[in-house]
Amino acid sequence: MSVVYFIDARGGKKPLVERLPDLVERLLQGEELRGNVALKMHFGEKHNETFIKPFYIKAIVDSLKKMHENAKFFLTDTTTIYKGERYNAIDHIMCAVYHGFSPSYIGCPVIIADGLSDEGVSVSENVEIARAIYDSDALIVISHATGHGASSYGGALKNVAMGCVTKRTKKWQHEVTKPVLNDSLCNLCGECERVCGFNAIKVKEKVIFDAEKCIGCGSCIAVCGTGALRTEEKASEKIQKRIAFVAKEVLKHVNKAYFINFAVSVTPFCDCAEMAPRFICEDIGVLASADIVSIDNATIDLIGISAFEGDPKVQVREAQKLGLGEMSYELRKI
Repeated sequence: MSVVYFIDARGGKKPLVERLPDLVERLLQGEELRGNVALKMHFGEKHNETFIKPFYIKAIVDSLKKMHENAKFFLTDTTTIYKGERYNAIDHIMCAVYHGFSPSYIGCPVIIADGLSDEGVSVSENVEIARAIYDSDALIVISHATGHGASSYGGALKNVAMGCVTKRTKKWQHEVTKPVLNDSLCNLCGECERVCGFNAIKVKEKVIFDAEKCIGCGSCIAVCGTGALRTEEKASEKIQKRIAFVAKEVLKHVNKAYFINFAVSVTPFCDCAEMAPRFICEDIGVLASADIVSIDNATIDLIGISAFEGDPKVQVREAQKLGLGEMSYELRKI
């Protein structure tokens, strides 16, 4: 049984941000970090409002720097497969700064891990790890727990599997979530064509869908107001199993890894979504563990499985089966 440390947003005399240093100290248990340490983040799409706020990250970075003088910390993420504000490294860095993740405030730089090109290290047939993450000496994965249109839940496993790899591996995971079209429900509004960055959908007298061009990013499904575009019935189960597989492949090549989940401002969609916030639960708190399976399982339990669309635990069961960790956990409040 793995230990998951927890600071409760619903109690305590101090705000969450002032309790984060204690959480970090418990998480690392005296372990000394050296060399280049990547803090894997999601900086939020340009008009997203619910990403983890910079003052939380600053508190974590400040506490890490005090405890580990021989380490150099950097915030990191990878470029997206959909064509938004984080599609290339330069725009991605500017988006991070726009949201307050500037080196002068946070105390460490932002380095987009796949650089100015889709740069990665191939570790298996379908998995390429982004270069800066592969080359780091330790990885601290800081995840915003949310619902997700394709994978039901997004937490530490998804942050590793989708967030630590190149576009090619992202596409491989998403290929099982390509939309299914029901012509009878389509009102020819054209929103799907507007958001598709790959010319996979054309709306004329009817919708023309080119599955070969589609990358399965889900943008069209998100804007379809009639339900004419949807994922197939088994898509969530398939992508969750691929998430677990890719997470294992990534973590096999990481020297040390630790995980922090923020279960605050929990929305039905990940922080790639540029939409008005809607919350599926009250603020829960922040969790930390060295076990990626336990922390995601505990996070789902605290939020409540009924808050998610579909079964969010497919990925944690699959990750346990693959030997990434244990679903059983001891929750220790601090």
